[in-house]
Amino acid sequence: MRKISFSLLSLFMVLTLAACNSQEKTTQVKADNKPVTVHFGILRSAQPLSLSEEGGPLYKRLEAAGAKIEKTDGFAAMAPAIEALNAGSIDITIGSITAGISALVGGTSEFTIFAKQKSDITNQGIVARPEAGIKNASDLKGKKIAVNRGGTGEYLLYKALDKAGLKASDVKIVYLPPTEAGPAFQSGKVDAWATWGSFTALAEEQYNANLVISAGDIDSENDTVYVVRNDFLKEHPKLVYEIFKGLNEEAELLAKDREKTVTLIKDTQSVTEQVARKQLEGALYPVENIDDTVRERWQGIADFTFKKGIIPKSVDLKSSTVDVTTN
Repeated sequence: MRKISFSLLSLFMVLTLAACNSQEKTTQVKADNKPVTVHFGILRSAQPLSLSEEGGPLYKRLEAAGAKIEKTDGFAAMAPAIEALNAGSIDITIGSITAGISALVGGTSEFTIFAKQKSDITNQGIVARPEAGIKNASDLKGKKIAVNRGGTGEYLLYKALDKAGLKASDVKIVYLPPTEAGPAFQSGKVDAWATWGSFTALAEEQYNANLVISAGDIDSENDTVYVVRNDFLKEHPKLVYEIFKGLNEEAELLAKDREKTVTLIKDTQSVTEQVARKQLEGALYPVENIDDTVRERWQGIADFTFKKGIIPKSVDLKSSTVDVTTN
């Protein structure tokens, strides 16, 4: 009897341990299957990352892949968004290729460019009020121009100076973030403002400004870029691909229903219909992957910004980009 009881006890212990192990594995599987949260850093822009809604293509794709989206609003430009990305607060954000190049200079930025949209040439450029007497790039001589350092504004100014055969010393460059440049422009502390997107439309509507030099006038190639935190890309490459596909589908949807897109811009940015329509004009481009042709063109922009002293050293764009369609 004792032998039988001991055997039964041994069997009971084996089964109990097996059950515990099985439960532990089940618990681990459930923990591993928790939805991955993708943190989007949203800028004040008319791009699909900012305008995507619950129930739309981007959300549906990520939900199907076992992920969910959280948006962090309030970034006025790419530079503060990159700071948040480097700190691990966000995983994906957006900006211009020129701002991205500047962010890569220090060698500490933890991001990779994974998608792009064609440059907005109708709603970027240099704005001025009529009393400033600026009608073209040549009229910039002797003027005070507000720009954001190392980003779109500074790039646009140098492109305009090149167009007019002017040097940086021919103008007074005033470095201000866009949130401070607007009030400085309004008060007359600067004669012109090199800016983009919602800030261009804002200056035209509220500050009686005109877009006197458009990005198209000065052959700007300042593409919109989408970037991902490096660790997130390493851990979730398939999710980054789904984000790319979702952004592309969102862009198609925004272009298809323009009236709804205008309403989205109005609601997300709290701007007038006129400002929303102005932004929409330069935002209806497909989201594209990064190939060698794009890298070569961007390298030319990086070389230009280095030559002009916008960045202190050259940048190798190839090592900071990825083609998610072939990865």
